[in-house]
Amino acid sequence: MTQWAFTTQGLMFGKGKFLRNKGVIMARRSPVMNKKGRFSCCRLLTLATIFGLASFLLLCSFISLQDYIPHVPNTSIYSHFLIPEELAVVEEEAFLEEPILDVPALIEAIRQAKTKALGGETTEVEFSEDEKEEWRYKNPCQSRIELEPFYERRKFVRHLKPNSKWNAVLKEYSELHRTCIRKFGGDLTNIFLNRNDAHGCKFAVAGGPEWVGLGNKILPTVSVLLYAVLTQRVLLVTKGSLLADIMCEPFEGSSWRIDPDERFTPIESHYEFWNSYETLEGELDNITTHHAHERSSLYAVGVAGWCQPVKRFFCDQEQSFYTEVPWLYFTSCLYFLPKLFAIPMFQPVLEDLFPDRMVATHLVRSTMLPSDEVWSRVLRADHVYLETADRRVGIQIRYRKGETQFGQLHTMVNSKLMQCAWSHGILPDVNNNPNPIQLVESSTTTADSSPTENQVLHSKHSSSANSLETSADSRQHRPPVTSIFITSLFSDLYDHLTQLYNRNLPPSGEHIGIIQLTHSNIQGTGVEEDIQALAEVMCLSFSDHLLVSPLSTFGGLAQAYGALTPWFLEFREDSNLPPCVRGQTVDPCYQDPEFAYFCPHDHSKFKLTQRNITVFVPYIQKCPSTDTPNGLQLITTLRLDI
Repeated sequence: MTQWAFTTQGLMFGKGKFLRNKGVIMARRSPVMNKKGRFSCCRLLTLATIFGLASFLLLCSFISLQDYIPHVPNTSIYSHFLIPEELAVVEEEAFLEEPILDVPALIEAIRQAKTKALGGETTEVEFSEDEKEEWRYKNPCQSRIELEPFYERRKFVRHLKPNSKWNAVLKEYSELHRTCIRKFGGDLTNIFLNRNDAHGCKFAVAGGPEWVGLGNKILPTVSVLLYAVLTQRVLLVTKGSLLADIMCEPFEGSSWRIDPDERFTPIESHYEFWNSYETLEGELDNITTHHAHERSSLYAVGVAGWCQPVKRFFCDQEQSFYTEVPWLYFTSCLYFLPKLFAIPMFQPVLEDLFPDRMVATHLVRSTMLPSDEVWSRVLRADHVYLETADRRVGIQIRYRKGETQFGQLHTMVNSKLMQCAWSHGILPDVNNNPNPIQLVESSTTTADSSPTENQVLHSKHSSSANSLETSADSRQHRPPVTSIFITSLFSDLYDHLTQLYNRNLPPSGEHIGIIQLTHSNIQGTGVEEDIQALAEVMCLSFSDHLLVSPLSTFGGLAQAYGALTPWFLEFREDSNLPPCVRGQTVDPCYQDPEFAYFCPHDHSKFKLTQRNITVFVPYIQKCPSTDTPNGLQLITTLRLDI
């Protein structure tokens, strides 16, 4: 009788032989095995006469080949089955990283990464109180302290408490970030150009194109940040993204700026320094085909195709391979965070870290904080227009094709917006109440103006905004005030609402204030444009109710900051469609993703390739068709706004 003992490394004892084929271990059956992988009864009878027929038949009924191999080291659980073919096949797992199962394990992984960065030393790089004070002086950030009360004051939205688990992880991650950056004196350019991978640190570069809008910069960077935390990489942002010019430094004692002289970024201008994702995938394919247990030899890899990570990025096998690559570059302009929850090795810890899946809100409020220049504009606008309002309504209108689409749709969109707001009680219906009323405040800049401090202050003094600046006692005796904050490239909606509410008194007697800070008619790019855009996003996020345009990451960003479930306005010209649809979640939409897994080396029990992600992960679902017909998003468990 041939004896069997084997491991996934291909060792064989006895007279059996190993065969390999396309990532599986193939073991030829023993002479005493039948087609089902159990011992042949006829041959066993012969043996039974020697060892005792009764006892052996009892044992045979319970024993299969699987029972003989659990003690063999390095044998995958997925290798413990056979198929009824001429050759019995045992699947072999490709090399995989051990998944991090919960938050304590993630914190421990970050600490181990920090120890590795210190060369094995457990003593931290000193960051004294004097150094902290100096860093804070050089990197001021008022919004870090002052932002939260703006969300707490809302009367129609329950406050989202900070996530203590995420704060603990962020604290540890900030220490890792600081350790790696301070280790090299903040100069990573020479480290990169010299291809030095002996430092123990790994990096993730978020480098979206400069020409995209603000939402297409911040939301992808948030996605890269979460990935960097999960994989213990140091998050860096390129000069071209402009984020470092409008945001606070997110990690105390450190800096996320990279390559200020653009010597190796952006990737589109420096392909000589970066391998493509095709190169990495080809290396993985080759190693898997030849059944080698090797790691990637690549130093720097770009992991994105057009504006998002490629489809094989979301596979365990590829993620295990990426682990050994020191530098990853994300040319992303699309929010891809929801699909990180679809990667099996990340699922356990993400579900423990964000059980309510309010991940986008927690991340932007803790790390994507407006710089002091942005925050000063937010404070001025809020003080003049929003601070003393009893209710705040945010409206974001975006015509993706510019003036052409505006000319075609603006009358219909204005009409649908009013139908939506009136039918759902968001704004008072004055359709049948033609009673004159003086607006509490009405302010907008001129079409060719740029949003400067003087204009905001001028609006303060030239409008009737002072009527809002009343004492708490007087507010108790005045009619309620609703402020409508509009963001749009065009002033048409502002004009429409001004005329409507200036001529008609709401039955409730409430006063209506209408605010629009800018309307430049075209979307510009640059630091000034991003500063003003972020200021307006923050003001939108302070709303109690949010109405947004479809396919807009600008609105999605306000939704994430505000922890709001928005109303999506219907832009399609179909009278049978409702004027708006309520969103299903606080999470922004991941636009234009792959809906199915493509994991050619997945031999797990899940059999992921070509499997629909929304089936495998039920809390990832398609975005509403009114918003994005081809999109995915996390379904949050909380709805804070009424």
